[in-house]
Amino acid sequence: MGIATFVKAGAAAAGILAATLPAAQAEDIILGHVMDTQHIFHQVSERFSARLTELSGGEMSVDYHPGGDLGDWTSIVEQVAQGAVQMTMSWNHSELDPRWDVSVLGYVANDWESGRAVYGPGSVMMDVYNEIMGDLNMVLLGTIPTDFTGFVVRKGIDVPTEFPDDASGFKMRVPGMPMAIERYQATGFSAVPMAFSEVHTALQTGAIDGRAYSPPSEVLLFKDVLSAYVFTRENFEHTFWTANKQWFEGLSEEQQGWVRTAADEAATWAWENAEAESPKWFEQIKDAGIDIVELSPEQLAAYREKVVSVEYPYMEGVLGAEIMGQIKAAAGIE
Repeated sequence: MGIATFVKAGAAAAGILAATLPAAQAEDIILGHVMDTQHIFHQVSERFSARLTELSGGEMSVDYHPGGDLGDWTSIVEQVAQGAVQMTMSWNHSELDPRWDVSVLGYVANDWESGRAVYGPGSVMMDVYNEIMGDLNMVLLGTIPTDFTGFVVRKGIDVPTEFPDDASGFKMRVPGMPMAIERYQATGFSAVPMAFSEVHTALQTGAIDGRAYSPPSEVLLFKDVLSAYVFTRENFEHTFWTANKQWFEGLSEEQQGWVRTAADEAATWAWENAEAESPKWFEQIKDAGIDIVELSPEQLAAYREKVVSVEYPYMEGVLGAEIMGQIKAAAGIE
């Protein structure tokens, strides 16, 4: 389905979806996401809600829905694009636009400082992201950092550390995006595209052996079925805070200012505090009896080489040589 068709088709769906939501006042902003109250999404949402109420003198408030009660994260993004929901915090929904995959490009950032320089407020990626969001009928309010990522391994499965040899036959859940399939096939895995909401059951039944793109904060979601977390640091996960474009542009200039200010302050808080949360998650992972596996320098270099060799040419075909040249320069890749 094309973007224009998708947005037009959303009109009828938006009415149906809106009818199923709890009653809200006209000035209420519906903000929904799929994560629980331990996740940084929740902390950012609460800060935004309190600040918006303060700035607007109570004129604007947030009808908040954490925990996925509005649907899977991809469906909530679609509801925002269609206008049934005003805001969400999500990952890259590349089924709507393949350019969005650039946010999970491997080994661009080496540490938190470079992660913020590439993906944070005022970063080199903001123009790229703003163009993508605009084409999808959304406005980008900010990016929210999570952490570097790795993959989880279910109980009873050998933990792969040599690639591609150890990964042969390992069924790795990936999001439904072409670049994820390219990455994990190149490193030896059997890539299994699957909705996030199905991952826990699939790990329990053995339909998959692991879940890719996992930051430390999400490992414990599956703690009852996991034996290990392999911290490859393969991409710096940051997520997207988006709003429906028509809704936002229909606000008065003053109202837009309140929303932008409250969002900017909450997102800035996230970038200033998320790094400090990382060690806490690793302690909780260890306390849950899950092994944390770090690759040796040689193993990591080999893994990184395979990821970069397949992903960067793929993404250059999507974004073009000029933008990829800027990203390569930021990543220190010739």
